[in-house]
Amino acid sequence: MAKRLFIGLMLLIAPLVVALPEDRSQSIKIVADNALINEKENKAKYSGAVVVTQGTLKIEGDVVNLKTNENGEVETVVAKGKPARFESMRKRIDKKSVKGKAETIYYTYETDRVVLTGGAVITSEESAFSGSEIIYDLDSGRVIASGNKSQRVNMTMQPKNK
Repeated sequence: MAKRLFIGLMLLIAPLVVALPEDRSQSIKIVADNALINEKENKAKYSGAVVVTQGTLKIEGDVVNLKTNENGEVETVVAKGKPARFESMRKRIDKKSVKGKAETIYYTYETDRVVLTGGAVITSEESAFSGSEIIYDLDSGRVIASGNKSQRVNMTMQPKNK
């Protein structure tokens, strides 16, 4: 029974997490109150109502740290906030973005994976999925959620309108 429930949840959640492919080819824009850039270490720290956008991808936090490679390409984005927020369109035909929030959001460009920790919540249309940690892969649509004794994994699905 638990195995069937897990497979059913995976089939329902998988469409949540497919970002538009053209997002990766867009330039990255960052707005913040402050910036501290260390070119030697390929790191940047932005603070104060930080907003990072790339196409339909949007990450917001009180503090956002970026790590780049030797070519100056962004490798990771780590947003922290009360809460930090994440948003991305799944498909061009969708009316609303997939949204996520957590205390910390890690986004890795190489793996195209987002990890939300600390009161993690993902919403799509009228459905919500929450846990202490949610990991999902934007490329494959694979979702892994973890809970603990104080915050179990929860999912609320709204019926489809016919």
